[in-house]
Amino acid sequence: MNRLVTALSTSVDPASLMIRVAEQACVFMANADGAAINLLRASDNAYVTVSASGVLTSALGFVIPKDRSLQGIAAREKHPLLVDDALVDTRLSQRVRALNRQWGTRSWAVIPLIHNGAAMGSLMLAATVPGAFTATDIDPMVAVSDFVSALIASQSELSTLLTHAIVDGHDPAEAAFTARFVASVMVPEAAEAEGHRVRLDALLAQPDVLRVAFQPIVHLASHRTIAYEGLARFPASSGLAPAQWFSTARRMGRGLDLEYAALRAVLAAARGIPADSPIAVNLSPTAALEAPIQDFLLAQDRRLIIEITEHEPFPDGLAVGLTHLREHGIGLAVDDAGAGYASFTQLLRLRPDVIKIDGELIADIDKDPAKRAIATALTSLGTEMNATIVAEAVETAGQLQTLIHLGIEYGQGFHLGAPRCLEKP
Repeated sequence: MNRLVTALSTSVDPASLMIRVAEQACVFMANADGAAINLLRASDNAYVTVSASGVLTSALGFVIPKDRSLQGIAAREKHPLLVDDALVDTRLSQRVRALNRQWGTRSWAVIPLIHNGAAMGSLMLAATVPGAFTATDIDPMVAVSDFVSALIASQSELSTLLTHAIVDGHDPAEAAFTARFVASVMVPEAAEAEGHRVRLDALLAQPDVLRVAFQPIVHLASHRTIAYEGLARFPASSGLAPAQWFSTARRMGRGLDLEYAALRAVLAAARGIPADSPIAVNLSPTAALEAPIQDFLLAQDRRLIIEITEHEPFPDGLAVGLTHLREHGIGLAVDDAGAGYASFTQLLRLRPDVIKIDGELIADIDKDPAKRAIATALTSLGTEMNATIVAEAVETAGQLQTLIHLGIEYGQGFHLGAPRCLEKP
């Protein structure tokens, strides 16, 4: 019953409201390049970023202890705080200053969210230039913070009401009837969302339930396998695709935990792959910059390629942050080039060893001259940067022949080899 109350309380979808608050804060504050909402988590007294927009998009899920944060100071003083230059402000920890370099943020306004005298979170505004905010600038957003606080408080009050009606009642049959009725009214998908949360907690507690499939990366002309990409596979009973698992984990502030678990599973399973075959592993930009993950990669005794996924913008400091790995022989690939955040500009900044052309560009490439033109441009760019080009999602013989004709040497996809688990199902 307690879990049902939690699910129903969130069925009003406060996450969507928080996302819109962050987006509109950027729109209404002309000097803000990004905005975020942090909520105070009671379980560990830490602030969790639950929505983010603009340059702060990659900060979603970021967690910082209340006692060591400007959010905590602003809450205690019940007054906004300004940061003129986040790269040198000693009120920020060394880790947070480093993250600001990654995010490209220099100045901040930290507005506490307070309801009935109690701190519940903060509204954050960020800019890419120093000294972007003054007290006068943020006065309108301070007024808006009362509205945001009321939104959050309304969710808490709803949870209290549901607890009284469903959990605290003395008649079990009456409570069960109430639960079924309320659930039928307040969107049944809420219970499904809570189920995903429970399954994620269970998976992270026992990550050995993760399975791994390896898909060959093939030399197109000879069909010779030159590497394998390791892909995490999740319990089929969840009904979630891998991308949905990672998206759910990021929303819960556990994205890095899940990425690390998947990485460990892939490299453990890779012991069954010939030692002379490189293994490609998928990581978000944020995960690839995490010191524990980098240490884990450096401790491996085989050739590795990091595929930077396009779930979030690439921070300006990404290329520098990956230098140590590349100096130790770990290759860098940009996944889904030509789509999402993997733009030509990002390719020029990162100078990857491998450029993987997005599958959307490969679909019907044998029939679409515009797609062939984009693939040709990416191939030319790769040649100038001495990068290997790999076509993703090669599904037909027509695509294969077109790619060879365009001078693209490598590819992967079901026409070349489906992902397969090494162990028996």
